[in-house]
Amino acid sequence: MDLVRPHVLKQISLRLSVEGSKAVYLAQDRANGRIFVLHRDAAHALRLMTQSLLSPLASQRDKARKVTDDITARTAIATLQQLHGARLHEQMQRKLFNPIFAAIPLFEVGPFQSRLARLAAWTGGLPLAVFMLCLVAVAFWLGARNNWQIMAAFGSVFSLEAILTFGLIAPVLKIVHEMGHVLVATRHGVRVRKAGFYIIGLYPMPFVDCTEADMTASRRQRIAISGAGIVTDIIIGLLAFIAWHLTGGDYLSLLFANIFVFSTLNSVLFNGNPLIKLDGYYVLCDLIGQRNLATRATLVLRGFGRWITSLGRQGERLVRSGWALAFYGIAAFVYRINILVVIAGALLPAYLGAGAALVAWGAVVMFTNPLLRAKPRPDSTQPPVARWLRPAWGGGALLLVALSLVFVRLPIIAAVPVTLDTGGVYQITAPSAGIIQYLPVNGPVGAGDVIAKMTHPTMEEDIADLKMDLSLAQQMLASLQGIDPARTLIAGEQVVGLASRLAVLEREVDGLTLVAPDDGVVIPADSFQTGMWLSPGAPLATFYPSGVDSVLSGAFPEHLIATATESGVRARLRLGQDQVVTIPPEALVLREIVRFDRETGNRTWQISATYAGVDPATLAGAVGTLRLRYDAVPLWVHVGMILIRMSARFREAQINDLESFL
Repeated sequence: MDLVRPHVLKQISLRLSVEGSKAVYLAQDRANGRIFVLHRDAAHALRLMTQSLLSPLASQRDKARKVTDDITARTAIATLQQLHGARLHEQMQRKLFNPIFAAIPLFEVGPFQSRLARLAAWTGGLPLAVFMLCLVAVAFWLGARNNWQIMAAFGSVFSLEAILTFGLIAPVLKIVHEMGHVLVATRHGVRVRKAGFYIIGLYPMPFVDCTEADMTASRRQRIAISGAGIVTDIIIGLLAFIAWHLTGGDYLSLLFANIFVFSTLNSVLFNGNPLIKLDGYYVLCDLIGQRNLATRATLVLRGFGRWITSLGRQGERLVRSGWALAFYGIAAFVYRINILVVIAGALLPAYLGAGAALVAWGAVVMFTNPLLRAKPRPDSTQPPVARWLRPAWGGGALLLVALSLVFVRLPIIAAVPVTLDTGGVYQITAPSAGIIQYLPVNGPVGAGDVIAKMTHPTMEEDIADLKMDLSLAQQMLASLQGIDPARTLIAGEQVVGLASRLAVLEREVDGLTLVAPDDGVVIPADSFQTGMWLSPGAPLATFYPSGVDSVLSGAFPEHLIATATESGVRARLRLGQDQVVTIPPEALVLREIVRFDRETGNRTWQISATYAGVDPATLAGAVGTLRLRYDAVPLWVHVGMILIRMSARFREAQINDLESFL
């Protein structure tokens, strides 16, 4: 092979780093900033070569040449050749055009760090601790005053306004985030190499290169530099939290609420999470003294996968030290997939198809980017058996999935939140239109006590008119009896009709006074006051009778209607942590509630369960869970239900988006 020229050796820096209980030998290629972990013998050989060729002292050069044997020289040349080969490989990769991911460096940060030294002195120690403590105290005081209303902003994190706000402010907040890294690096005397921005799926995100810390900073200083971004996000979130309470106007309130949500979620779910290769990951690596944790975990899992699929002919089995790496790799993979599924599930059906386009673009960014990188050539030295084992495993896996969909049967389980049926069994509504004259006081009542009383002025006037007409008709009937039979018959029919109408109106007026059918507890509706006009069916109060079984109800999933009507069910009701009872099937009632909407035509289903032997007044305000277990069905039925549920969510989202846009 060709010998590496001496100028390459001049661009290599060596460092011994003590991490945990072991020493780590590092080599940095100053031409591109890449840092490599070397074996002890390779680092020793490279150090002797550097001294024998580049030392300014002749005595030191002679001493290094005397202790350098042929094996050491070959090791040094081979190591230097590998470092140079990695540089050439990176340069070749840079020539590949990648429209999905690209790093664009803009300028060197080092020349500007001396101007930031005075500001950097405030980024650690007591000043920063006091500042953050004050922010936390003010934020806690403001949040407690208004019952933490800003937390409602987390519920609209996937709204169109929030997504647009995140898209606009994320690069700006990321600049502040990266500035935190620069200031802490400056405070510890670490040179920041470059600043620029990544193009990730055509979206710009700023970055700074602090890799010099691996060569010049201690482990504690590296932890501080990596954690500076997390601390910066927390400070931004606290400042936005305070600004939300101190500013007025819908636009500013929405802006600061979204900044608070973005900074909080970014720190908790992404930047500060050690399962994602961001700041929290590097903090963890330095805390436990394990460099390249993610890469090593991936290599261990790949080797173990090859060992399994090749039946022990390739790869490596897990040893004692590899289990922790494998667990970390699996946990990181599961977490990333879970985050992607949650985000995709929220965005996929939204924004009239734009959410599906956004999710598709995210999938392209994630899965296409690795395909654009240079791939290693296949290993032609592997045994013939190993070449067909992997396709055989793949075909076997597909066959196993197909057989599982057909022959594996699993029960259908649904968990329905339930409360007392206050909207049906226990609800007291206005029997007809009228004015509230009397509302009950919250508390116990006896049988026959007045719960609510209403009046209807028109009905009372109609009753007075009917009484007068009835009196005149009765007088007319009395005067005609025995004189004119025909007119007497007509007058009699008129009296009967007026009396019937009067009886109906009097019953309606009597029905405006509602009485308790039994002993129990009444809870009046908060939204009504005396003197208000109510329409027929308006809820007046909730009445919980004593000495009867409790009836609880909740919304039933529409995609399980066919299952609920065709298969058996076992139900268990959980109230609190310890109260679990079995509900017999005959105590379950499923009914459809039709809510006609000219635009959507939505319908809902409700299931109710009778809890025997428990007074409903004792369950007032309690929230339980009705766990329903239906007969086992093939796995493909479960998959079909998932698809139906996703399709229904998509349709509902489209309808809601149309309503909001129109």
